[in-house]
Amino acid sequence: MSNIPVNNKLTAPHAGKESSLHPLIAGKTRRRLQYEPSPSEQDILWTAEWWGLHRSAVFAKLDTAKQHAAILACNRTLMNEAYFIEKSGLAYTAKMVLMAESTDVAQLYALIGADEATHLAWIEPFIDPVDKTHPRGQFLILLSELIEECNPQMLVYLVQVILEGWGLNHYRLLAEGCQNPALTEAFRAILKDEALHHHSGVMLHDTSTFCSADHTLLTDSLKRYAEMVRVGSIAAIAALDQTLGGLSISDTEEIMAALGHPNESARKLTLLRDLMRKPGMESTVDKLTEAGYFTPLPLAEAAQFYLENR
Repeated sequence: MSNIPVNNKLTAPHAGKESSLHPLIAGKTRRRLQYEPSPSEQDILWTAEWWGLHRSAVFAKLDTAKQHAAILACNRTLMNEAYFIEKSGLAYTAKMVLMAESTDVAQLYALIGADEATHLAWIEPFIDPVDKTHPRGQFLILLSELIEECNPQMLVYLVQVILEGWGLNHYRLLAEGCQNPALTEAFRAILKDEALHHHSGVMLHDTSTFCSADHTLLTDSLKRYAEMVRVGSIAAIAALDQTLGGLSISDTEEIMAALGHPNESARKLTLLRDLMRKPGMESTVDKLTEAGYFTPLPLAEAAQFYLENR
């Protein structure tokens, strides 16, 4: 079956509650939630303690207003990423339905697509309207490229096995630390769906159809995944950098350490490696391990990398 071109329309407008379709969408997507979304622009969804910023001397020196703005900026990066992951899920499942080789597989991806649309509806009220057409960070660009370029079997591995598996840890942490009851409930519900999506990916994972070009693209994709994790919480650092008016090399190192680098990055890289090391991919992952892709960059190198690429 030839590949079907898909344009992952990250910058497509999203009117939300202002759309004439909103009552129809809300009627289907709110049935699972007890709480109505109740966002406020000044809500602290995740605290300084959740981030680890309370350990930062740079953060401690800021006045209350600056601290508040810095936390809001970090939280905005989390919500931006969550929003565009679910938005990308619409394109992903549409492609997988159209390229399904059986009705059963098409049904599965239609159901997963309904989940993604529901998650998007839950998250959308908490997103600044400006952010709905402005994805931030290299990860979202990579995800979009994979959805557009890869064949279904590669996507099962790259998206459902790895990214949805990663999401189980990520959404659990978001739910545990979130200060908004409605959003906490939404993340807990998303977590249940992500478990099914990941499990179905593990069931469907099959490397027997991969050709040499597929393996080359997969290896490159795994490297790009790992490289993003090796340097720590770049999105949060970028948000703080912009909010605080520019970080020095020493400030960057100090804040990266407060955010958990390199220890937290090492934990995440171990999780990532375990998710990648599925049947048929063991030798590839072992080679990447030997090449150091699952070892965090030293703190000084990570800070320098950020400053050189900001």
